[in-house]
Amino acid sequence: MRSARAFLLLGVLTCAPLAGCAQPVVLFEDDFSAAKLDEAKWVHTVQNDFETETVDIVEGRLRMGAATVGTDDATVKFHGLRTAQPVVDLTEPCNVSFDVDWNSQANGCYMTVAAYLCPTIAENPRDEPDWLAIQYIGVPPGKNARCWVSLKTAGHEKPLLTENWPDEKTGRPIGLQKLQITLDREALAITENGQTLLHMPEGLGLTFDQAYLYLQHTSHSNYRLREVFFDNVLVGR
Repeated sequence: MRSARAFLLLGVLTCAPLAGCAQPVVLFEDDFSAAKLDEAKWVHTVQNDFETETVDIVEGRLRMGAATVGTDDATVKFHGLRTAQPVVDLTEPCNVSFDVDWNSQANGCYMTVAAYLCPTIAENPRDEPDWLAIQYIGVPPGKNARCWVSLKTAGHEKPLLTENWPDEKTGRPIGLQKLQITLDREALAITENGQTLLHMPEGLGLTFDQAYLYLQHTSHSNYRLREVFFDNVLVGR
């Protein structure tokens, strides 16, 4: 038998603007239609050394590009954006949606694209003690990727979705991924291109009510320029 929380989460995912359904409330949005990034909305983040590092708007999409030839082999390179304010409010069920384009990588090995919900400000949210993250991680020899969803609480990371890693090492083809995350502190649902990726009706156990949204791109050293794209960021309920 479904819990009351499960029904609440299902209702948030499926509720259409019909009688009895509350009208959507927009907490934050950006479709990157402006000529340049809105500094009132976003803060650039970067950690470690790059040959070339770019975060900008190209043809109505957010581009993140990184070249790392000749950089320090001992470090992973992180860069992206975070919202200037904590735009995710988890005191009630909240929706976070965005598009991410893997951009037909010829070699996506040791590259990731990610979104973090993190209550604190950092150059790299991965280093912070508390967050929820969804990532696509490039799988050797570089054509495929795997999805990884995890929760970090008081410094301890817990995988929520691994796509059978490490037993399954081949990954899967990805392209333009349309993601919707619906959650509160105890429940989580993620859809990918309209299909359920993860459903946790209870037991999530987030320790924070407010979070910044981070969009991130990472690379290891000694790769030529690789670019990914984000678009249609929307936070609401």
